[in-house]
Amino acid sequence: MKIKYIAGVMLLAAGIFSLSSCNSDDDYASATGNILSSVVTGDATVTATTATTAGTVLDLSSQESSAYSVGVIYSTSADPTTSGTKKAGTIDESGNVSTSLTGLTKGVTYYYATYVTLQGYVTKFGDVKSFVTTDAKMTTADATNVTAVSATLGGSANTDVATIYAGQTTLTYGVKLAASKDDVTSGREYTVSSDASKFTTTVKGLLPNTTYYYAPFFEMADGYVYGDIKSFKTSSMEMEYVDLGLSVAWAKCNLGATSETEAGGLYGWADLTGLATSQLVGQYKPASDISNTENDLAAVVGIDGSCAFNSMTPTKAQVDELISGTTQKWTTVDGVYGCKFTGTNGNSIFMPAAGYRNGTVTSDENTLGDYWTGSVNPSVTDYGSTLTFSESGSKSGYAYRSYGLSIRPVRHLTSVKVDNTKLNVGDIENNGNIRIEIYNEYGSTKANPGINPNLIYFLNKMSVTFKLSGITFKSGASTKYPAGLEYAANGWSPSYWSSLSGDSHDAVVTGNGTYTVTMETGGAAANGAIVFCIDIKNLAANVTDISSVKAEITSINFE
Repeated sequence: MKIKYIAGVMLLAAGIFSLSSCNSDDDYASATGNILSSVVTGDATVTATTATTAGTVLDLSSQESSAYSVGVIYSTSADPTTSGTKKAGTIDESGNVSTSLTGLTKGVTYYYATYVTLQGYVTKFGDVKSFVTTDAKMTTADATNVTAVSATLGGSANTDVATIYAGQTTLTYGVKLAASKDDVTSGREYTVSSDASKFTTTVKGLLPNTTYYYAPFFEMADGYVYGDIKSFKTSSMEMEYVDLGLSVAWAKCNLGATSETEAGGLYGWADLTGLATSQLVGQYKPASDISNTENDLAAVVGIDGSCAFNSMTPTKAQVDELISGTTQKWTTVDGVYGCKFTGTNGNSIFMPAAGYRNGTVTSDENTLGDYWTGSVNPSVTDYGSTLTFSESGSKSGYAYRSYGLSIRPVRHLTSVKVDNTKLNVGDIENNGNIRIEIYNEYGSTKANPGINPNLIYFLNKMSVTFKLSGITFKSGASTKYPAGLEYAANGWSPSYWSSLSGDSHDAVVTGNGTYTVTMETGGAAANGAIVFCIDIKNLAANVTDISSVKAEITSINFE
């Protein structure tokens, strides 16, 4: 993989545009040329007499709009850059160029290239492409078999196939898919090989509960004829998570999948549409850590149902923990190759070897698993950190941010278990109260804890259910004793100290039985624990034998 990644960087460094200068002043051309990182000619949408061409110019963000012009140069000759007609276009903030051509002749092959002119002196061109004007039409079929992560789309050409092939052009069918209606013609392309005028294709790796817009097309050279734009919405789903005994739970399947053996999608860095295939790293922003932010696809897609915690792309630290805290085995499940990660608690997840995508080409399926983290390479931010595995083992790695990789979400634990044999129970502070010490930096449980305090994380509320046995009250003693939580997170904030007054967060112990105490943070995330105990007011002073009192933590739940 490292060889492929380095090769990708070298290709970018080599440039993806051809250069033609309108000025013989080489020094000036060199100076202005350093402004740009790339000029790319895109595809064209065509009719019998018009065309709209797409392209990309990066990076003009530091330039005043009066300092440059963009558009397309076109001609019926194979090299329009020497004698073609220039037509000015528009450019958006992402560097996408759009140009409209009119007055064309039906059935003619036109050659074109995106251009940018700097300061009126230096012009750079993208690659030369071509289209054929035609009055052939496409009809869009309704979406069928729509699930949370897939849909069947298609269309038909309402003209004779031989007419479309006139001039011995090459025809490709397909659909383009986008997150907005305006972006369909520049959207993700799914091609189909068919000699018939009607086709369907099943698109996979979609995002749940998401509206998509699509249109079928046929392509002659680099020109596209589209059907009407239609839309569909995928159904919702709630991701299932597995506790591997680590600091976070790991999703049972990939993003864009509904079972552990499905590949799901291969997504670019911070691509919230899940559809981008550009090979230009500058279009994948930000070049910074994205885990659990507004730029994290796993966090914003909405796969958590009523859970208080967001799914998110794991951090590099969480991937390192997965590798060091589990055993890994290269295996097959239902004929799919991948890696099984098994935690010390016996639970496991299977991650398919879905390969990786560079542009629209997917490689190494069934031989390589390549999964994003949300952590950027701090030294070279063109790269993001990854989890990479194959038959030879698992490791952390790095991939170019424009690559499409799998995402296996993680989520904070909604509950943790306690080793009840390690609880410290009794009148620990010699104040007549019974304390159930779960963890205390200043108590005996620090050296021998029944819980990993680093597993504690909650946003709003923690509930602890405990069971008491062996209680026999002294004659004449009260049978009601308030019980409450005593808790402080790492750094002592947030913290909660029960008043033991029997309020709504407390329980009232009346003897042997099961009780629940709670606390709320007021919206400040609680992470880890320094103190984590349950106190039961005056109970130690009012039982006949305190050594007979036993406690068991049956659940600790987070919201």
